[in-house]
Amino acid sequence: MTAILSGCLIGLGLAVLVAHLFPAPPRLDAAIARLEGTEAEVTGLGSWLALRLPRVPVPCSDLELLGMSVEQFMLKRVGYGIFGLVLPSLLYLAYVAVGLSLPWMVPLGAGLVLCVLFALIPDLAVRNQARERRQEFRAALSTYLDMVALERAAGAGPTQALQAPADVCTGWVFRRIAEVLQQARHAGEQPWRGLAELGERAGVTELTELADIAEDAGSEGTQVLSTLLAKAQSMRTAALADARAKANSRTSEMPVAIGLSVFGFLVLVCFPAVYRIMS
Repeated sequence: MTAILSGCLIGLGLAVLVAHLFPAPPRLDAAIARLEGTEAEVTGLGSWLALRLPRVPVPCSDLELLGMSVEQFMLKRVGYGIFGLVLPSLLYLAYVAVGLSLPWMVPLGAGLVLCVLFALIPDLAVRNQARERRQEFRAALSTYLDMVALERAAGAGPTQALQAPADVCTGWVFRRIAEVLQQARHAGEQPWRGLAELGERAGVTELTELADIAEDAGSEGTQVLSTLLAKAQSMRTAALADARAKANSRTSEMPVAIGLSVFGFLVLVCFPAVYRIMS
């Protein structure tokens, strides 16, 4: 059994090494889809899982914000589930290899439980990462609103006012906005429509509100300078309140962490003496 497990691990290592040294060529449909701003044709194992498991809830807005496709998310979910299902069996084989006995129902039940728990890990990771990304998006969006307001105050039109800050600033938020504006320009659409779609897909309502303000300025010619400045100020206030709430929550968690550290230190110090007394 030890030889079989060793052979499997060696084969897996060789497969990973070969895949790293000789990577597969990029898919042409995916590259064209990225250039055109459209989704590629549904293919591959992840797509097959996405089609065969339609009832499993998928955080689409979080995936859109992270730039991850549904197929990749499904592959991660199934991969983690399989790992949780197989892990107790591997431990069971190692347990039997050293000459110990254990009922086969134990690894089976543990595998089913771990399969469900491990399958939830990608969901939790995606939601946590998306929550942090939304906070970063809102913080950068307040700066973007100020710059749009400055462009409007300088006499720029709505389209130019939306495009100029995205071309100058750096960061993943401004890159996403620049990509959306570029796709809208190539498609012959108004730029605020692309911003509204991005806000709906990513779950950022502030971006949708910005698109509504820009649409009013472009279609009706209304003065939106004060509205943009007020919106940016309200977003900064909300971001500051969230930061204070997070700091307060972390401060309240400090006594628990300190108590656990002290308890672990006491156990480490007292264990030799207690073990000597008990033995």
